[in-house]
Order: sequence, then structure tokens, then C-alpha cells
Amino acid sequence: MKKILSIVVLGIFILSGFGAGALSNIENNAVFENEYNEINERATHTVLGEYGTATWCGYCRYAHGALKELTAEGQLDFHYITHVYDKNTVSSSYLVSHYNLYGFPTLWWDGGLDVDVGAGSVPTAKSTYTNSINYCGSQSVEDVDIDLTVSFIGETEMKVDCTVTNNEGSTYGGTIQVAICEKVSSRGWTDTGGALYTMTFLDWAFKEPLSISSGGSWSDSMTWDGSSHGYPTVTEENTIVIAAAYNDEKHTGYSYPPNSNPFDAYYVDECVAAEPGAGANEPPNTPSIEGPSKGVPDIEYEFTIAATDPNNDDVSFYVQWGDDQIEEWFGPYNSGEDVLISHTWSETGIYFIKVKARDTEGEESSWKTLTLNIPRPRNSNNVLLNILTERFPNLYTLLIKLLGL
Repeated sequence: MKKILSIVVLGIFILSGFGAGALSNIENNAVFENEYNEINERATHTVLGEYGTATWCGYCRYAHGALKELTAEGQLDFHYITHVYDKNTVSSSYLVSHYNLYGFPTLWWDGGLDVDVGAGSVPTAKSTYTNSINYCGSQSVEDVDIDLTVSFIGETEMKVDCTVTNNEGSTYGGTIQVAICEKVSSRGWTDTGGALYTMTFLDWAFKEPLSISSGGSWSDSMTWDGSSHGYPTVTEENTIVIAAAYNDEKHTGYSYPPNSNPFDAYYVDECVAAEPGAGANEPPNTPSIEGPSKGVPDIEYEFTIAATDPNNDDVSFYVQWGDDQIEEWFGPYNSGEDVLISHTWSETGIYFIKVKARDTEGEESSWKTLTLNIPRPRNSNNVLLNILTERFPNLYTLLIKLLGL
């Protein structure tokens, strides 16, 4: 590892000495991309840029300035993640082991489909990055969707939920990487121009392989606490989470194009970003209720109820048994916890058991209903009545009321 790092650092110092020239060479080698330099071109997906930098890198301020200006202009469909090599060991390890880092600044676009090294000025970097984003955005990709949500559940604690859906006709293989970032560094990580780094990577929420059958999906949920990971200054308003699905088809990329520092490149099929709502609280999801659908009078029956809360709040339950008996807001229980309840009905009939959940913030879910049929015992002397009441249980209830049985 020491040998690898020494080579990387040497490359960094060499590149810092001719950052402008390096970018010029990349631009000369990428003339064929000019046909994609149309800002309003329809993209097949949102492009991801992974920006390798360091706080002492002289030319990195130009790359950073270009990324900020392109984002502010809002005309290109892309997100970027800033990996500050000398401030985050997770970032430095990733850049070296995954991308075989050569030097700074480097932009790996869509997992290495295109790579831009060096930066001589903000205008030239913007032009180069525009070409790269449009080039990557024009490529054919696998049809996958990413649903990403993030919500704060404590001062520095957040919950991240991610679902990847495969819309292809065959199994999708790849990797999902979900990065927890700050919009503006709260740790004082600045470029050499004095600007605080933006979209700064803190940690991975998920970094897992995918194998999703046609029409299927992968889902996971996790909680992450900034304080316990060494980031006590994380705030809800300054957090952004960026997710990307990488295809499992392997290509050869070069972190110093055209043919130096090779790495295994897996291209991005989709990229999304999510921010937590400012103080937003979502109600619990509609509860589930499981139990018998048929019974007899004067027998106690058990049912299992559960409700998940998007904010991971504890939940309480309200139950209507359908016979004028209710259970008012009992709990609380953990989000998603199975809760056992029971009840006895003394008369025959059709009962509609209804349950809803409420979180600790007072938000209530929709009702969930389970129908329980307690039929009258079979009458061996009236075959027709038995058949009718079995096929039409509501008719039986009506007859009971009309005939006073």
C-alpha cells in the first residue's frame, strides 16, 4: 500500500505542475465529442461526475469553479460528488483502489466512460465538462429506476431509503452506490481559491451488488449518524444524498488518458439525488392486519398488526372491531414491529375490523380493513338457506335482522 500511495502522490505533484497542459491534451484528443456540445440535447439519463481533488491542489479550484457554474446554470442533466483526498480516508481509499488515481483534479464521468484530467481555467474546464456530460448523457443505458428518500430523525441522524427497479426484459446486474454528501463543506474543506468545497462526500449509505430479475426491484433502508462518524456539524438543510446504479459490464478505463493508470470501468445507467425535507414529517404507512377471515361466536381470535413509519418514528394503533368495541391508541411500538391483538364476538354476523396508526408527531395513517365472517351454524332442515347464506353472507345478516332470528 505504501508503494501505491507514493506513486499516487508523485503523480499528483507532477500533474499539479502542468494542470493546464494536461487538460489541453484531453481536449485535443476529444475533438470527436464536439458534436455532442448541445446544451439542450435530450439525455438518456442523469450523468454522474466523481470529482477527485485535494485542499492543496492549485489547479483544482478551476475544476471546482466550473462544476459550480454548470450546476448553477442548470442546463445540463448531471450530479457530481466531490472526493477530497486529503480530508477523507474513505474517499482516498476509493479513488486509489477503484479508479487507480493518477492526480488532481480528475473527473470520472459515469464510472469512467469519460475521464477529464487537469484544469487550466474555469472557462476551459466548463467547455470540457460540457462535452463530457453531453457525450455520456447521449449513450444507451439499461432501463432502471432509482427511488431515493432521506429524512432526518435526530440532530445529526438520518434515514436513507433506496429502491432500484429493473424495467428490462432480463436480469439486471450491477452495483448501487449511495453517497451521503454535504452541499457545502461544514468542515472547512476549501480549494486553494478559498472556496468551500461543494457536494463533499462523507460516507457511503449503500455500496452493494445488484441482481434484479425482470420487473423486480431491490430495496434497503439504513440510518446514519454524523456525530458517530466524526461529522457532528451535519445538518438537515446542508445534506444531499446521491445514488447511482452501475452496470456490471466491465470496460477498461484510464485515469490518465489515453492509456495510463488503467482501471475496471463500470458505466452508470441512472443517477438521482435527494434532499431531506426541511422539518417534514410523513405519516405512517397504511398498517397491515393478518388473521382469520371466518369464525364462530364466543371464541377469542388473534390478529397481527404492524405499521412502518417513513421517519422511523414509533407508532400507536387505533382498532375498531366492528361490534361497537374499540381499542383507542395503544402503544407506542417500534416502526415495523408486529403487534398481537385479540377479540371475541358474541353474535353471528359480518364484522369489518379497521385499524390505523399514528406516529409520535401526531400524523395518522389511512385505515386498513379486514372482514371477519361469523356465520350462523348450518341448518340441516333448510338446505336452500344454507346455500344462500354461504354464497351471500350479507344476505344472512339481512335475514337475521328482518326475521328477528
